[in-house]
Amino acid sequence: MKTYCNPLAIPDLVSGRALDQQSDNDNPLGGDYRSIADPSVVYHEGKWILYPSYSVAYQSSDFVTWEKIDIGIPHLRYSPAVVQFRGKWYLNGHGMSELYVSDSPTGPFEVAGHLTKPNGKPLRPADACFLADNDRLFIYYCNAVAKNEKDKSAIYGTLGAELCPDKPWQLISEPVEINRFEPEVSWQCHGARNQNANLGWIEGQWAKKINGRYYLLYSGCGTEYPTYANGICYSDEGPLSGFKKQKKHDPFSLKTTGIVKGAGHGCLCDGPNNSLWLFYTNVLGYAHPFERRISMDRVYIDENGELYCKELAEEPRYIPDGSCDDNDPHWLNLTLYQRPQASSFAQGREGIYACDDSMLSWWQPREDDREPTLTVPFGSDTAYYVRAFRLMWRDVGMDCQNKIMPGAFGYKVEYSPDKEQKTWLCLYDASKNTRDLPVDYRETAKVKAYAVRIKIMSHPKGITPGLRNFSCFGHYQL
Repeated sequence: MKTYCNPLAIPDLVSGRALDQQSDNDNPLGGDYRSIADPSVVYHEGKWILYPSYSVAYQSSDFVTWEKIDIGIPHLRYSPAVVQFRGKWYLNGHGMSELYVSDSPTGPFEVAGHLTKPNGKPLRPADACFLADNDRLFIYYCNAVAKNEKDKSAIYGTLGAELCPDKPWQLISEPVEINRFEPEVSWQCHGARNQNANLGWIEGQWAKKINGRYYLLYSGCGTEYPTYANGICYSDEGPLSGFKKQKKHDPFSLKTTGIVKGAGHGCLCDGPNNSLWLFYTNVLGYAHPFERRISMDRVYIDENGELYCKELAEEPRYIPDGSCDDNDPHWLNLTLYQRPQASSFAQGREGIYACDDSMLSWWQPREDDREPTLTVPFGSDTAYYVRAFRLMWRDVGMDCQNKIMPGAFGYKVEYSPDKEQKTWLCLYDASKNTRDLPVDYRETAKVKAYAVRIKIMSHPKGITPGLRNFSCFGHYQL
């Protein structure tokens, strides 16, 4: 079986600066960067179509290889919402009144109408989602539902309403409150330590009906923090009433450490053989608070009908073919916290930063290093079976506004089968790589190794290679 690894290996990520810094100027580091976040994903005819923020879209038939597609809406901005209803596909973006329609989930889309409240005023919903329930259609979105009288900050929650099935851009019911920020619920409170109980961003909505129960996925405490998480409320009463929090699994997804952290703003998506999956946002946050990536994990339903994830994984997992409940191949990160040997490094960018489990640091070779090499020994007397590796690049010097563009990195990964590390053999040759993968995950042949190393052979013009993470996955030689 094939495997994937979080964060997902999604190619050709666009500049985040072009959008993020329009709405948030608090960026003391400056510079350009790449970002992808806020996934809406649908499973259709054996393919997954991913609509993230930043006006791009992707599709995949195996969760391993994602291909960029053009849906014809270059100004979609944040948090696309998508739904299939009456044989058509409808799409809306964060803060936009336009409701787009297409015969295909990959477009091309055209404007069907403008979202309108029952009183005739326009609706520009934040983080909207749709729910098709037989021949009825509903919209849910983030909105300020109250004010905190202590400091006048907004208290956010979810509003929901029914749409006209014949003109799905028109609301036919007044929006009702589904849930709101609860200051006594720690994970909803704003901040890296959930310290601000006066402010809670209830956002990132996604609705799904499963076995007759209505589930609403929502997020808090701020996408820039590792405490960003998803919660779930559900109703057995109807799509606009009777919602209550899950008792046992609240929050639904939370991970504050490691590479895959800040597990909020996502969606619930079907997979093969009635499997269920969560796609969600991860924070990187070095170049800008909104610098992010996307991950996914399997979702289960417990005996009380509550949804839960067994884990939020950052080591390889089997792709979702539905053949087994346990999709863990039990391959461990063999390079984590090892002591790499770098051929060179820029000041403050030593080799250890490629293996330190952090997205805020990276190994960066000196500019005069013609063949940068990072060697990671496993131990003088210890060999492991290597099965896969993951690279997470940083495009140092990227500046799309001044035509310094990101692109593909060429490299070789080698391994040593002897304790003395005198012999080096090729594990994976990507020296002619043309695929632009900010996160690059590859399975390899099963080899017995005492050490691994990466040689950087080429990089985009004007870019200095930075390696945030070099992980090799495998297991002990037994």
